[in-house]
Amino acid sequence: MKKLFQEFIYRFYHGKTANGQKADSWMKKIRDPHYHKWFIGIGTALLLTLLLSPSFQLPLKKYKAGDIATKEVKSTQDLLVEDQRSTYDKRADAERSIFSVYDYDPGILIDAENRLRSAFTSSDPHVRKAEWESAFRFTLSQKEWQVLEKEKFNPSIGETSLRMISPLLRRGIVNDKDLLDPDTTKGTSIRNIQTREERRDAFPFNFVDLKEAKARLRTDLARLSPALNREVASLVLKISEQSLKPNLTFNKDETEMRKAEAKARVNPVFFQIKRGEVVLRAGEPVREEHLLKIDALKKAQERSHIVSILIGLALLTFLILVSLYEFATQNIRKFALTTRDLLFFCSTLLGMVGLLKIFYLITDILGGEFLTIPSSSYTYLFPIAAGAMLVRIVINSEVAIVFAALASYFAASMMGNQLFLFIFNFVGSLIGAHNVARCEQRSILIKAGVMIGGANVLMVLSYNLISGTFLKMTVLSEVVMGFWGGLLASVVVLGMAPIIESLFGYTTDIKLLELANLDHPLLKDLVLQAPGTYHHSIIVGSLVEAGAKSIAANPLLARVSAYYHDIGKLKKPLYFIENVGGMENKHDHLTPSMSSLILSSHVKDGVELAHENHLGERIIHIIQQHHGTSLITYFYQKAKEKENPEMDSIDERDFRYPGPKPQTKEAGIVMLADAVEAASRALTDPTPSRIKGLVQRIINNIFLDGQLEECELTLKDLQRIEESFSLILNAIFHRRIDYPVLPSLENNKKNNHEDLDSKPTKTYPFRRKKDKKGGPKDLGQVGTS
Repeated sequence: MKKLFQEFIYRFYHGKTANGQKADSWMKKIRDPHYHKWFIGIGTALLLTLLLSPSFQLPLKKYKAGDIATKEVKSTQDLLVEDQRSTYDKRADAERSIFSVYDYDPGILIDAENRLRSAFTSSDPHVRKAEWESAFRFTLSQKEWQVLEKEKFNPSIGETSLRMISPLLRRGIVNDKDLLDPDTTKGTSIRNIQTREERRDAFPFNFVDLKEAKARLRTDLARLSPALNREVASLVLKISEQSLKPNLTFNKDETEMRKAEAKARVNPVFFQIKRGEVVLRAGEPVREEHLLKIDALKKAQERSHIVSILIGLALLTFLILVSLYEFATQNIRKFALTTRDLLFFCSTLLGMVGLLKIFYLITDILGGEFLTIPSSSYTYLFPIAAGAMLVRIVINSEVAIVFAALASYFAASMMGNQLFLFIFNFVGSLIGAHNVARCEQRSILIKAGVMIGGANVLMVLSYNLISGTFLKMTVLSEVVMGFWGGLLASVVVLGMAPIIESLFGYTTDIKLLELANLDHPLLKDLVLQAPGTYHHSIIVGSLVEAGAKSIAANPLLARVSAYYHDIGKLKKPLYFIENVGGMENKHDHLTPSMSSLILSSHVKDGVELAHENHLGERIIHIIQQHHGTSLITYFYQKAKEKENPEMDSIDERDFRYPGPKPQTKEAGIVMLADAVEAASRALTDPTPSRIKGLVQRIINNIFLDGQLEECELTLKDLQRIEESFSLILNAIFHRRIDYPVLPSLENNKKNNHEDLDSKPTKTYPFRRKKDKKGGPKDLGQVGTS
């Protein structure tokens, strides 16, 4: 296993196996910066997907009716919610509309007719009582049986009884009305069990119960048979009562089935909840309809298909990142991200979204418990603009705009896809990035925070005016949070800038401010070991700062880079003419090629010193590029004078700096200022016209040599740089009038001093002369001998 791991490491770094075989093509792809960017993009999309996933959300807080909401609840998706109460009421109405079903049995009347007619028409007058009662299911007393025998089973008795019970049985008889189904009060559906025909009977009902039927028999007997004697009438009544039977029966199963069918035919009642709709506002009493909506949101969270959601979010996020990156690289001129830049960009984006997620969860838990501030107000507190400010400080404004768009979109998506939150975050990010474009003082960050806070306040007020909620009590808390959010953004940038400089090796304007301090160890070494180079660097710094301001480049970067552009001369300071003074020129004993090699080596030595002292890549690049591939003309001409074409020819490339040529405006300005300042030292009579002619000649020579081909300086820029250089040099080489010497001082000089050039000078410290009263009179003259 150890050998396999060592083989993998060797392949990764050397591109071949330990035996010298070529590594697989996929290993080459892994080390290709183009694939690095794809890996970073895919990883960023996956992590953003996890952060935006609804599975990483806190469950909705449980409420009861009458509770006071501690935070605002918004819907994260479009929902159709069933109004259970309305649905229940409609189904209950449908159920109540169903009539109770009673089965009507016509066979009972037919059976009664058959028994009555048979009992009185086909009976033997000598039949026994028991046999007759058993055959026709009647029960008579002995006295009633004697009356029947006395009447000789007269058929009129049976017919009279039949006439009395037939109307009642046709109307329908139930056992007891007090035991009717409660829903029968609104009506009944009477169904003939033989013909399956139905009829509706509304209250008051036409049918009677058994007790009521028997009572009607007594009243109908006198009306139907007034001629009957008392004994026969009593017998008819007895037979009629025994012939009555309930022929209406409540069909519970059929009734319940019809009610169930009626309920099933009623469609549920739904109401719609729009995405982003406020379901419950902070401070509002919780009502039943709120609980219904919150319950629907909980069910939607539980039944959501997390796998499909994650896949969809990943695809959408990756598509947004790739399309925006491709568009920016092809159409935005300064959008050119290295692998390090892209890693910083994506890390900052993930950091801001991740912190926003944590912030959102914390405010979700707090709700309105802290100083009764609604949770919705905390939305404006999070410093999303800090990300764009960091990107602007570290990279450039074009990349900051793209970052602002992405961060604002993902923040708005996390907070419920609200368009206003996207606008709020995007505008704040743009204002913050714009105000830190030239961060030459730390106070600029605070001012940027104040500007963001002011813009946030205006946006919150405008939103509430548009939505008609300007008079709400929450407006004050939202305004305060918006302003503090701007200040918090500047504080975050102040704290994060040094960390980013350390992690990613960037040189921000804040770091440049530290490097601009002339007490830096490298600059102190220049003062002591190469004072001429130090003086040259300071003047070049003044030139490049003026030139950078004239063409809207970065004056701070240009000035600081000028301070350090010649630090490589610390390795061999006496080989450079500005540090020789009155000593012997060491190049007098060297060949031109060796002198050229020593001069060009100060670029490489400067890069090494810059790395050792952590000056940052931007300054290191300018140190590398400040001579470009220019020709060391003096020693090249000297070599040409000593050239022997027959023995060895002089190659011009041996007398050129290694390069590369300047890649940025600032590097180009440093190259021009370096050459102009050095050449200006050779002017014998530096008049304004001569200075202007010198500056023009130097810039033209550098331009014609092709040294400015790869930077962004235009001809118009060169003209402005030329004017600014001339202005600074004229100020440096300004003329002064000759001050007259007083006769007394002149005589004193002749009597007391020899020619200053005849002896070495000796300097004494300043002393203050005192008069007789002991007070200071004047400065003592510096003595020389």
